[in-house]
Amino acid sequence: MSTSAIFPRAWRPIGRLLAVATTAVAVTACSTSDVTAPPAPSAGAFTVDATTQWVYVSLADSAVVTPTPSSGQSSAWDIAFNATNVMLNGGQAGPGGVMGFCVCQNASRNPTNAEWLAMTPAGEKADFDSLTRTPSGATFVTDQLTPAIGGFYRGSGTTATANPDSVYFVRYADSTGFAKVRVTALTTPSATTPGQVTIEYALAGNADAAFGTTRTAQIDVSTGAKNFDLNSGQVSTSATDWELRFDGYTVRVNGGASGPSKSAAAKITDATFAAATPASTVANAYRADVYAGIFNTARYYRYNLAGDNRISPSFDVYLIRRGTRTYKLQIINYYNSTGSSRYITFRYAQLAE
Repeated sequence: MSTSAIFPRAWRPIGRLLAVATTAVAVTACSTSDVTAPPAPSAGAFTVDATTQWVYVSLADSAVVTPTPSSGQSSAWDIAFNATNVMLNGGQAGPGGVMGFCVCQNASRNPTNAEWLAMTPAGEKADFDSLTRTPSGATFVTDQLTPAIGGFYRGSGTTATANPDSVYFVRYADSTGFAKVRVTALTTPSATTPGQVTIEYALAGNADAAFGTTRTAQIDVSTGAKNFDLNSGQVSTSATDWELRFDGYTVRVNGGASGPSKSAAAKITDATFAAATPASTVANAYRADVYAGIFNTARYYRYNLAGDNRISPSFDVYLIRRGTRTYKLQIINYYNSTGSSRYITFRYAQLAE
């Protein structure tokens, strides 16, 4: 049987390091019972297509899985990739109990740009191969939610108040436009929710030079999380047609870790809500919510080292632990053979400990 019949398109072996041709099958559902005879622990190198959506990988089964529900709240996967983001199935990111630790053998040396650029997959394999046990004192961490929006509230509990000076651009779920948004008032906040949240917002299409009329809405969060559709001005029960989720004192966007659509947010830095225009300066590019853990605090790449806006892997080795199993993993490329980005190649092996 050919490897193309064993692996789905988003999961392609690039070498002969993992002997799976007669022992593994692709997983297309969340149940691990769909996998037979997983391969023995050994080093392997794979490329995942993380160009448009999260790709969920089971390290134990050497396969891409499709979680149900699609949010990833399934125990079937260990690690997931989307663009530059990496997520582990533990903490707030999922029920798998997966934790991570960075050996960071390269980052700890603080290389120069030239030294980073001189690193190659072949040259850095020795560090991967030489790691056979978890280092003494290793502290593993789980992933926690890092929302794109922060600062809408001052404080928490019964004394919480709105922070109307915190203004964000929020991109529509279908990416056809965006809004400027702020929270102006809270009514009956409690220890767990801000109560009734009053927001002001104004809409604009992607090509518009000005925002439309300012709108006001009140969202009752006291009975649980609510999704809000900026275009309709209503609380939404749709799985996809909403931009903002008010979930306790956390505000989420419908994108990235929190939703299936294309919403994202960017904080306005040079204008008040009233003065902000579609051309106002933002603190950063639009961001969706992410679950941040070891791959966020110890990034696997360096950016723009040669002034060409490219992603260069750090070749640092990470440890991924799930229950009694610990894997070493090293990301070695962000591009495919034609130079297209978001094709992440990594090698991994289970430690014999």
